[in-house]
Parts: sequence; structure tokens; C-alpha cells
Amino acid sequence: MDGVKPVSTPLGSNVKIQKDGTTSFTDATLYRSVVGALQYLHLTRPDISIVLNKVCQYMHDPFVEHWELVKRILRYLKGTVDYGLHLYPKQDYSLHAYCDADWAGSLDDRRSTSGYCIYFGGNLIYWSARKQKTVSKFSTEAEYRGVAIATSEIIWIQSLLV
Repeated sequence: MDGVKPVSTPLGSNVKIQKDGTTSFTDATLYRSVVGALQYLHLTRPDISIVLNKVCQYMHDPFVEHWELVKRILRYLKGTVDYGLHLYPKQDYSLHAYCDADWAGSLDDRRSTSGYCIYFGGNLIYWSARKQKTVSKFSTEAEYRGVAIATSEIIWIQSLLV
């Protein structure tokens, strides 16, 4: 993938991924190998968390559409090699969190995905993106669950800092 054209986002804005695709991917070992390597990279690249979460859901039975998504992640990484986590010393000891959720974003089981990131003194220290455990009936409910998950993590981090 050295000669590919980079893209500016790891996932298209209106892309919906489903469990079943048109054609089964022939080399599942290659798929698992590349996705496994991306899982290690995500430790310093939280910008690929959401899309990596999606491709990991299909490691047991990947389709060609899932492989195309993995290749898009690689194209994105090619154009953003200098991105990563940067930690700076600051005297600010405040915690800030940002969260979001998509309502019924999974076409397979209609569960929502929540994501959040927590900053300590301006430095990103914790982030997560995962499917919610239950199906939300309304978008407000999905957002509320996302806020509740992020809040519980902030409370846990505060207990460490006291």
C-alpha cells in the first residue's frame, strides 16, 4: 500500500457497516493480522478508535467490504503519519471529558455506539469507543447512556487523584 493516495478521514461520513457483505474475504488470516497490528497502533492514535472498533467486530468472518474499510484506515494512516498523542507539562490539574453517541448505529443489532475522551490538564489520558450493552429506544437515551459511562470513568479517575 505504499503507492496509494491518502485520505483525510478514517471512515466516510455516511458509511454504515453490516455484518454480512456481498463476498466473503478469502484470506481471513491477513485480515486478522492487519487488524491486530492496528489494535496496537490505536494505543497512540485515538483518532482511529471508532473505525477500528467496527473492523474488529468482523474478525471472525470478514467480507470484502470489511477489508476495503481496513485499507481505508491504512490510507488514512499514510496521510497522517505525524499524528499521535503529545503530552505537555502543565500546572492545570482539571479534568475535562467529551462524549458522544450514535443512536442505533449498528445495522446488525440496532445498538448504539458511545465514545468519550478524558483530558487531564489539557492532555488526553483516556478514551473509549464501544457498543452500548442495551438497545436505546430514543436518541436521548443513547446520549444519556454515553454520558453516564463517561461520568463513571471520571469518578474513577478522580478517586485515583485524591
